[in-house]
Amino acid sequence: MTGTKITGTDRDQCDPGHSNISLQNARPNDILTVKMTDINKLGPNQARSIIILAPQTHSPDVRVIKTILAIRNNPQRNTTRFHIVAEISDRINLDVALIAGGDEVMFVHADEIIARIMAQSGRQSGLAVILSSLLSFRDDEIYFKLERALFGRTFHEALFSYEKCSVIGLMLADGTVKMLPPLDTVINIDDQIIVIAEDDAKVILSSNYVARIAKYSFPISSSVINLSAVQLSTTTATKVERNIICGWNNKAPLIAKELDSYVSHGSELHILTNSAEAKTYVSNYLVNELKRQKLYFHSGHMTHRQDLEKLNLSTYNYVMLVPSEDGREKNLIEEADAECVICLLYIRDIINKSHWEKTFSIVTEMYNVRNSELANMASADDYIISPNLISKYITQLSENKNIKK
Repeated sequence: MTGTKITGTDRDQCDPGHSNISLQNARPNDILTVKMTDINKLGPNQARSIIILAPQTHSPDVRVIKTILAIRNNPQRNTTRFHIVAEISDRINLDVALIAGGDEVMFVHADEIIARIMAQSGRQSGLAVILSSLLSFRDDEIYFKLERALFGRTFHEALFSYEKCSVIGLMLADGTVKMLPPLDTVINIDDQIIVIAEDDAKVILSSNYVARIAKYSFPISSSVINLSAVQLSTTTATKVERNIICGWNNKAPLIAKELDSYVSHGSELHILTNSAEAKTYVSNYLVNELKRQKLYFHSGHMTHRQDLEKLNLSTYNYVMLVPSEDGREKNLIEEADAECVICLLYIRDIINKSHWEKTFSIVTEMYNVRNSELANMASADDYIISPNLISKYITQLSENKNIKK
């Protein structure tokens, strides 16, 4: 099954599926009123942080923006600056949301976050599990700490100054975040150490940190490191890849664009869906936005075995499954997740009966965390429970906005 190769076309032939939303577009029967009395009952003036989630309804961004306006313009608010984290559903509404939120609101575009994780998880199996763990309050988390004792020291020296946490970067005094900066980077006044630790109480310098620095800082003694155990990596050029997205939702174009940052010129991206809207969007818009990938469109459904068999799956590097957007919007998340599980089962059976070794990674998005065991049983290399992961992310941001950096 070779699919239809998509080439550039005129952009003015198709609606990309986005519409600009303004408060005037609300229908009379939409429940859009945000009562000040209801807000006052919540006590926003005393809140350390405020989380506003996009409702599962028509024009969710309108409601988020109106809620923000009601909170920020409440006649009973005091002079305390709010720390608000709000979810936005459509990036096209971000500009007006930023106007409404000013400098008191941090916005999260959930689809963009999940698309980035989907694209990267296929390339590094286990990434989704690590991110989920880091964003959970049950496991080790990311912390920022101003460590005055390390002012004037190098990042390399900071690496060996702790016993119960791992140093992963610096946040400079101007707010810039440097993950794993050069080892000779000097820690200046007001720079913060970024660490992974079990709890903030564990982010303490080793009692003998000066001795540890002296022992492990440059020049490194051959008696400290067993050089024969170190395998030097070799730099290799990125290879031409052949990847496929099965299914279609709002994140699929974002995944395609994210992949475009990693693959070599001449790589192929195949899309399997029977959505007419998807084909129009791919043909008129997405094809013009990708620089390194050639696009191929396959008409079919991820739950139809014959459509999957025609793909010649053994030729792909990464297979990504995305549940239907209708499933989320129409509250049919079980049906949407079931389609991904069925596809996984078919892929596993096709591999088993074809007697060829599986050489590609499979990553799937799902909506319900209770279905994660089914994805495991169906042999997904990685699964991303998007609402669960976004909830953890937003909660972390409500605790420390620097996590977003």
